[in-house]
Amino acid sequence: TTVITFLPLCFVSGVMGKFIAVMPFAFITALIMSLGESLLILPGHLSHEKGLVFTVLGWLLFPFRVFLPVLTWLQKGCDQGLQWVVRNCYRPLLDLALANRLSTMAVALSVLMMAVALVRSGVTPFSLFPKIDANRLLAKVTFPDGTPSSVTDEATKRIEQAAFQTGQELSQSDDSIVRLVHRSVGQIAAQGEVGPDARVSGSHVGAVAIELVDGESRDVTSDQFISDWRLAAGNFPGVESLVFKTENIGPGGKAVEFKLLARSDPEAVRQLEEAVERCKEWLAQYPGVIDIDDDSHPGKWEYQIRVKPEAEAMGVSLADLAGTVRASYYGEEVMRLQRGRHEVKLMVRYPQEERRSVATLNDIRVTSPDGIKRPLDELAEIEIKRGYSEINRLSQKRSITVVADIDVAKSSLTSGQITGDMEKRLMPDLLAEYPLVSVRWEGEQEQTQESLESLGVGFIVALFAMFVLLTMEFKSYFQPLLIIAIIPFGCAGAVFGHALLGMPLTIFSMFGLVALAGVVVNDSIVLIDFINHRVRSGMPLFESLREAGRLRFRPVFLTSVTTIGGLFPLMTETSFQAQFLVPMATSLVFGLAATTLIVLVLVPVMYSFFGTLAESVMDEESDGQEVGAESATHAVA
Repeated sequence: TTVITFLPLCFVSGVMGKFIAVMPFAFITALIMSLGESLLILPGHLSHEKGLVFTVLGWLLFPFRVFLPVLTWLQKGCDQGLQWVVRNCYRPLLDLALANRLSTMAVALSVLMMAVALVRSGVTPFSLFPKIDANRLLAKVTFPDGTPSSVTDEATKRIEQAAFQTGQELSQSDDSIVRLVHRSVGQIAAQGEVGPDARVSGSHVGAVAIELVDGESRDVTSDQFISDWRLAAGNFPGVESLVFKTENIGPGGKAVEFKLLARSDPEAVRQLEEAVERCKEWLAQYPGVIDIDDDSHPGKWEYQIRVKPEAEAMGVSLADLAGTVRASYYGEEVMRLQRGRHEVKLMVRYPQEERRSVATLNDIRVTSPDGIKRPLDELAEIEIKRGYSEINRLSQKRSITVVADIDVAKSSLTSGQITGDMEKRLMPDLLAEYPLVSVRWEGEQEQTQESLESLGVGFIVALFAMFVLLTMEFKSYFQPLLIIAIIPFGCAGAVFGHALLGMPLTIFSMFGLVALAGVVVNDSIVLIDFINHRVRSGMPLFESLREAGRLRFRPVFLTSVTTIGGLFPLMTETSFQAQFLVPMATSLVFGLAATTLIVLVLVPVMYSFFGTLAESVMDEESDGQEVGAESATHAVA
């Protein structure tokens, strides 16, 4: 059943599915190997008689016999402690729960609803990938295309000085927490990124990359450092964008990211640009939303030529004008000359003195379809405007991507809450005002939805497979449903644990919940199978429930305690390598703590709800009718 619960993780789609693909296979392989070890190898070990191996081990362990009295005392103390807990705590609690079954179920459902409310309200938000404390940080500054490198150089020096200042202020000693600083102007190569932003060049771009000391050697997180670094750097006049961020770890995608699409005609482009500005202004209203930007950056100044309506009526096309202007300034190849081993292109174009002013551009002669040469300004409108540094398209439409990040220290909102609010309050009015514009959501929200949809479908299939398997084992339809119904209550404990530690739920928390589901199912199977044996032997139902709880308390409790003890150091680990596994350990630790109580109390209570059938079977047996074990099992179901 645990292998079945891990199977959906093998088929998670999207970028996240590729990122985590190896983990479920490792878990499943380990589970299968442990099954083989317990069924084949362990019995062989236990069947060994005392021989040479045990004699050698006895001599090797002989020096440790001095600790034997202490170990014996600890063993007796733990045994007596468990018996005291069962006698004075667990049994009265179980009796109280069985005597007030409806109230117990009401309390359990209330706790489950509280866990759901914590997630829905954002107190325990869901984030696809955990916020990892990084050692490498980057500040990227972009000025309008064509800005002199001296301006960019001065800005990067100021950002560099702010990094040194912040590192010294946040350090608890004389040594700065900034280990290394690298400043560059003219080219940015962002490590870990892909796409058009991975490498940008030009005198208008610059970057400052820094490396902090390891997380164990500093008291501040990378997010706290970036927040103070941004304040120390201040504002830059004329800057197009200034972004502070950590090194990309895991699947890409900004916290908030969406595309606005429109056709390429002038009116549609105008609506698209206005809609982008409206969205950026709306995002700026949310507290803690930072680094709001779009990929529609203005480029260099350029001459934009449009054909006049009367020229179009004469048959003049934009291609005719573009070809003539290009031939006049760049030139047109008329022939090639061979000079020794080299071939020389012979280009014909206007003389250099006639390619230096707007007046000569207006006087360029264009041959119209009627054979008459006319000046360019007679056939076209010429404007001097800034162009775009890049033009992106999607599905043959003009596309502008709007992105923003969230400072978790200053905002209690998640990316899902922000995008949901925008879809509800902004987008209907925006798309009505600009009918030529459409929206497409991307980034973390898109990846989260894609991954969770595939995970949800796979988990439903896994639950059905588990139900079929348990039905074959118990020969009952109700008991497998009872076992599966316990799983959400264990997940509630994991949610409360994340809320207590102030951690968001992540995809790695989901891994922990999957493993937790396997533990819940295993413990429930052990308890229900024991109850079934007692019922078949003729013991009254409620006495069977109490007996099963008393005798199965030790294995269920010790399984949970030992697992929690093994995972607790990982949950409290602060090293960089452990940050991916902390959410998983948190789900298991708090989920197991809740599962122990849930399985030992809630399973007997839920089992007791169909006790009428079991008691009727017992009554028939008391009247002299022999009922076989299989019939009793069906009656209990």
